[in-house]
Amino acid sequence: MEFNSSFKNKGHIFNQAVIAFCLVLSLSVILGWILELAGILSIIPQAATMKFNTALIFLFSGIILLLSEKNNFGSKPLYKTLSYLIIFIGAFTIAEHLGLSIVSIDNLIIPDELTAKNPGRMSPATAICSILIGIGFLADLSSGKNINKVGLYAFKFTAILSLVAIISYVLLIPLSSKSSFFKSMAIHTSGLFLLISTLQLFNNSNSSFHQIVNEDYEGSKLTRKILPIIILFPILSSFIFILAINQEVISTEFGLVAYAAVFIPLSIIYVSYIAVGLNKSEKERRILAKELEDSNKYYLKRFQQGVDQVSLIGTLDTNLNFTYVNDLFCEVLKYNKDEILNKNISILRSGHHNVEFYTDLWKKVESGEIWVNEIKNKAKDGSYHWTLTAIIPFKNEKGEIFEYMSLSQNITDRKTAEESKGEYLKKLEYKNKELEQFAYVASHDLQEPLRTVNNFTELLAKRRTDYFDELGLKSLQFIQDATSRMSELIKNLLDYNRLDKDNILTKINCNQLVKDVEKDLSMNIKDAEATITYNNLPTLMGYETPLRLLFQNLINNAIKFRKKDTKPIIEINAKLNGDEWLFSIQDNGIGIPTKYKDKIFVIFQRLHNKNEYEGSGIGLAHCRKIVDLHQGQIWVDSINDEGSTFYFTIKIKEHD
Repeated sequence: MEFNSSFKNKGHIFNQAVIAFCLVLSLSVILGWILELAGILSIIPQAATMKFNTALIFLFSGIILLLSEKNNFGSKPLYKTLSYLIIFIGAFTIAEHLGLSIVSIDNLIIPDELTAKNPGRMSPATAICSILIGIGFLADLSSGKNINKVGLYAFKFTAILSLVAIISYVLLIPLSSKSSFFKSMAIHTSGLFLLISTLQLFNNSNSSFHQIVNEDYEGSKLTRKILPIIILFPILSSFIFILAINQEVISTEFGLVAYAAVFIPLSIIYVSYIAVGLNKSEKERRILAKELEDSNKYYLKRFQQGVDQVSLIGTLDTNLNFTYVNDLFCEVLKYNKDEILNKNISILRSGHHNVEFYTDLWKKVESGEIWVNEIKNKAKDGSYHWTLTAIIPFKNEKGEIFEYMSLSQNITDRKTAEESKGEYLKKLEYKNKELEQFAYVASHDLQEPLRTVNNFTELLAKRRTDYFDELGLKSLQFIQDATSRMSELIKNLLDYNRLDKDNILTKINCNQLVKDVEKDLSMNIKDAEATITYNNLPTLMGYETPLRLLFQNLINNAIKFRKKDTKPIIEINAKLNGDEWLFSIQDNGIGIPTKYKDKIFVIFQRLHNKNEYEGSGIGLAHCRKIVDLHQGQIWVDSINDEGSTFYFTIKIKEHD
């Protein structure tokens, strides 16, 4: 990443430098032709000049590069127009060299009075390079792969031609000795062509030059190391030997022999040096790869051992025949490996799942997706086993599935527990229905004979008192009291059963709710001279009638179980406790012994004689059921003869 980032930054600088150089030099040459400044037109004295048309080509090229650098492809028409102009100038020049031109463009804008032969005309090499970079620019606009390749080849040929021209200048080859193809190609012309073509090859990610410069692979590294010896040494050594031959220090034949004798050994030494470094890197890489391979083998082996301990593993071919199963697979499904290998997976079907189940399974797997679900299999001995199974398809390099893997967890115990739980819930539901039926019978059928007994005892007491002595009258009274109490108990039982039926969740202002309870208990409060304090109780989502009964029972109990000659003081508070409201109702009554703290919430459990305190013993049972209905808890803290504090929580609903 750092390597690529470094080259990106350098590439950006290179882009800007080439664009600036191209624009400045082309404008300078154009100005030189206008003002007849020969020094700008030909950097090397008596060498070829950069023609006016060539300067125009480089000006157009600089503008195109600038548009590309700014990603300003909204100006595509300008980009294309300039590219076509570059091609046309080069093509018309070639036509003139071949004597086929109808219109001469050599001196169309500025006449060339400095060149004796073909004034104003670019060399064939310059014209060909112009056509090539124009084609390269147009190819860069295309998204077609083949067209893009054409552009790359165009820039490569431009780089080669311009490099040949530059080398001829470096090696001091006289103008008369040059090929007519390169004779009138100036040094700065060839230099700009080389810079433009190199820049475009550098920027195109599909070019081999871009990959060599930017990528961190061994081939790119090797090329970057060898390039200096391939490019610089031949040029430098050729320059020295040509200079020596021109000065008649050595003969031409000896120069050629000496060149080969020096170049070959130095190349071998340099390549050997690079090879030693690469061998060292390769050795280190192989050591690291071996260590990584050994480490992976160890971890994979341990992973496989771990998976084998907890999972049933099998592999299948494309015909769904088993090619491998592990020991746990055989242990659970009661097959040995010889009995299961090469057998179709259908051997495990239990008959529990329908055809659509397996159709959907294999349709998903064959689409390349992983299938995960619970499946019931049949073992060899006829027993059934539930597994949580994943079937994984594996594809080759062509995208074709060549193997399947089955990974399964044995969940038979969990499924058995779920089935048992389901049966238990069904039984529980049945029992609840029985209890509801019992409550119905208690509220209707049992009440009728009790009313009959009560009516007849009242009739006997009114009309036949003369026939009863004192014991008889007391017996009648006892029967009447017992039937009334029995009727009240049945009514309370029915009310208890109906507490969690047909309730609607509504928003409740607890301050208003307690105020309404005070009105309902106003006579009791007045008789006992009780004081009830509360403030800032919350507004919450709950079941209004049961909550009202909850507060009513707890407040009424605080009044009922008061100490003699003591006025009841009842304080109600609430605070937020996590995801629930915590309420407290504190009194200064008779208190509750510690050993009875749990007993008081059991239905029909009384701590006091009915002659001391009236009631059926169901009020606090009601309270607990109401709190359960609101997903809360209820408990009491109490000190005997000092008072009690009842706490209960109400779960906060999402609309609270």
